[in-house]
Amino acid sequence: MKRVHQPREKMVGPALHCVKATCGKAGASPKEIRKMLQLLGKKATMHELAHNLKDRPPKFR
Repeated sequence: MKRVHQPREKMVGPALHCVKATCGKAGASPKEIRKMLQLLGKKATMHELAHNLKDRPPKFR
């Protein structure tokens, strides 16, 4: 009996985003950006970024 080789599908992890750019878009201060870079490194998933960023300050018109 022959064995049929069926390769497993590769698991693709969550996309990595630039911490500095994402914090800048979120309106974080330079001090907070440095803190996030120390905590997460240069790239992190959006889930990690969202849970570690403070809420964006409201923009009044």
